Amino acid sequence: MTPAVEWIVWALPVAACCGAFVGWCVIRVVGRLVEPGPARASGNDGRGSSALVVAFAAAAAALWWWEVIARGQLPGPASAAVPIATLVWRWAGHLVLGGLLAAASWIDLRDRVIPDGVTLPGVLLGLVWAGLRPDTLLPVVRAVPRSFAAPLVAADVLAVGGPLGGAELPSWLGASPAAGGFIVAALLFVVWWLGCTAPAHVASPGSVWFDPRLPVLAIGLGGIGAAWWHGGDHWVALVSGLVGMAVGMTVVWATRIGASRALGREAVGFGDVTLMAAIGAWLGWQAVLLVCCLGVFVGLVHGLGQFILARDNELPFGPSLCLGAAIVAVWWRPLWEWFGPAFARPGEIAAVAAAVIVLTALTLAAWWRLRGGRAA
Repeated sequence: MTPAVEWIVWALPVAACCGAFVGWCVIRVVGRLVEPGPARASGNDGRGSSALVVAFAAAAAALWWWEVIARGQLPGPASAAVPIATLVWRWAGHLVLGGLLAAASWIDLRDRVIPDGVTLPGVLLGLVWAGLRPDTLLPVVRAVPRSFAAPLVAADVLAVGGPLGGAELPSWLGASPAAGGFIVAALLFVVWWLGCTAPAHVASPGSVWFDPRLPVLAIGLGGIGAAWWHGGDHWVALVSGLVGMAVGMTVVWATRIGASRALGREAVGFGDVTLMAAIGAWLGWQAVLLVCCLGVFVGLVHGLGQFILARDNELPFGPSLCLGAAIVAVWWRPLWEWFGPAFARPGEIAAVAAAVIVLTALTLAAWWRLRGGRAA
């Protein structure tokens, strides 16, 4: 083995330790965001916490083998041209995303809620990660045309308009000197900030009122402005994260409205909207649509099994979306090989997105009738 290969193989224990640390952080975050349960109050949750840490360590080592050692995200010889540092940073980003998904699923299964304490940092971390490390977006291959031979297949990453190195942003979404790109990106962030972050409670009479969301808005707009001014791949990657965030929350928001009207009651919690915004910030808008499709399928299987085995009528949608996001991130290569060509036809993608929304609403209505319209 070459020294580089030996290094990435011997780094497996380090990857496992990083995973164990992320698992420990998930336990700490969940412990602060949920009310103490009977097991926690009696001090009997140590075994479960240890199991989660071990599971994260094993998952991190397996992810390291798949993404860094086997280069399993990218097909063909083009993957050999990807630097080790890029693979390591992408692995680290997916590990952080996995921790956020685990925390959201745990809390949603336990308390039927996804708190802003998970989704808000998830959105911000996803946008920062994309802006600082554009090369860690989801990998694809790009055909480089050559006049003297067949096109050359090169490794690339997926941005908002296609491969990062092969598709330019529209002029109205580009970087400086045009200001249109900054305005659109800032509006997307403001819409998320207004709709997906909980407003602060008014302080007691006589005290100074301050909305703690304002620093988030100021820092976010400042970061967008810096990336816009810098331009280049950093700006394109940040725009990809912002568009993914917007598409994610819009699709689930529309699903929530349609399903609630079909049932005559709230069907999808607003935490699922904020969760999908975080997933979109990390994975981009193309992956978000695949996550929604997988999330609906996983949710149906989970709900049916839960109803048969436990006679439980409640069906939290968050864990299904989290599992769908994990599947898309880990098995991105075959998924993109299957569905990637369809993203070159925007009409078909819009039809698929609309079909997901309508089918989700109809499925939840059928589920509601199947269990006799009983309250969950």
